Amino acid sequence: MEVFFDLGKYRKAVLWKNELPSLPRDIDQETKFSLQLNEPVVSENKKLALELKLPRNSSYYALLGVEFVPNQTSELLVNIKLNDSNGPSYNSEIELHEEIFSGIPSEYANSIIKSAKEKLLESNWQYAGNLTFVIGAHSLVGSSDAIFSKVTKTLLALLSMDLSLTSSLSDESVICSELDK
Repeated sequence: MEVFFDLGKYRKAVLWKNELPSLPRDIDQETKFSLQLNEPVVSENKKLALELKLPRNSSYYALLGVEFVPNQTSELLVNIKLNDSNGPSYNSEIELHEEIFSGIPSEYANSIIKSAKEKLLESNWQYAGNLTFVIGAHSLVGSSDAIFSKVTKTLLALLSMDLSLTSSLSDESVICSELDK
């Protein structure tokens, strides 16, 4: 299910739940890290993608998509599929004034890793399994470490909320809360 959000202040987002946008999945390399969990919780498969456009400045566009597959271990393995080829153009539903390319460039890998670790620890993540950043899109001018960090943290907050059976927050409120940090 795809949902478009006009978040005010010239911020726009598109969220895909239980599906991912159609983007090529060509990869040049992968980077991984794992976290040991104290009390792992078994959950269910999830797919989420978030496309984000902020007010135009030096860092205003990113799209990331994740797949979470639970398992019976006591660890979370995080994998990022990278592609430096500036793959085919991506036709965003968010109005942009420059070309968007599919793929997660390796220049943003460290930002995604750092942000993911930070958010997973902050949220006291307990869901064992494999979390894979499988798709992405970026612009040559409007993407940066900062916007990929925001999208990573927001995606993980949304995923954590989706896996939790006790949360009553809306997707829009979670997105806005993460952007306002």
